[in-house]
Amino acid sequence: MSTNQERRAEARRRLREQMEAQARREKQLKIVAASVVVAVLLGIVGVVAWINYDRKRAEEYAANWLTCEYPTDTETPEPLDPAEFEDQGAEVVAEVEEFNEQVETVNDTKRDAEPPSGDQARQGLAEITITTDRGEIPITLDRSGAPCNVASFVHLAEQQYFDDTECHRLTVSEEEPGLSVLQCGDPTGTGLSGPGYSVVDEPPAADALELADDGSGAAIYPRGTVAMAKSQAPDSAGSQFFLVYEDSALPPEYTVMGTVGESGLEVLDDIAETGVKSDDPTDRNNQVPRRPVTIETVVVDAQSGLPER
Repeated sequence: MSTNQERRAEARRRLREQMEAQARREKQLKIVAASVVVAVLLGIVGVVAWINYDRKRAEEYAANWLTCEYPTDTETPEPLDPAEFEDQGAEVVAEVEEFNEQVETVNDTKRDAEPPSGDQARQGLAEITITTDRGEIPITLDRSGAPCNVASFVHLAEQQYFDDTECHRLTVSEEEPGLSVLQCGDPTGTGLSGPGYSVVDEPPAADALELADDGSGAAIYPRGTVAMAKSQAPDSAGSQFFLVYEDSALPPEYTVMGTVGESGLEVLDDIAETGVKSDDPTDRNNQVPRRPVTIETVVVDAQSGLPER
């Protein structure tokens, strides 16, 4: 073979090698590009899946837990000057003096407690025993209707907040439905005090209670109801609660927490049978139990149905 032919053959061989090398590089680049695309797509799919998973977890958490507000409420009533009421008669002056005695009692015996911390469960039952000097009153509290209030009650019970306190109010009604409740939960025994914080209103759903037949808009809180007491101001509940021993007509704004067990209703019936200190509706003792009712302990026996965190 001539030298020129050899050179041309060598050139063609190198060209083929270069073309084959170029083809291999392009193939590798395509493989790398495809791998990158796949990786990016997998990453996007992973991010979307994580976002969806995280959103689902957040939705599940929100369905099971909520943040409750417990505003500080440390205000105590101020005493009044009896002299300013002398023109209204001796009876009014006596009421002012009695009120001032209650204010002094509040200042001397008030108990403050820390509110519950963290988020509170939307579901779950709490079995609680209120032991009084008249007998045991078992109650069942249901968080689903009043999670913030039930959480607060359970929290206070676990701190022995209610122990060694008197139920300061008993209402006895001749009307049906009237107001037939035993009210407790104020360690001062005056009805003027609370734990140092307030709890939001969680009124019953519109269709949860029957309305009174008189057209007043009042709702019937049935016998055996456990509800939170409050003033006329919104979100003013604290530690005071009432136990309904006969169907009672009230504005539908009182938070229902649960029910009284049958044996507890028998104790309430006995307390109601003993009556109040005065049958005169104008008398200051008209809603004071004739025989004092003392809560010895409030114990949380068991809790069930709480969601997992």
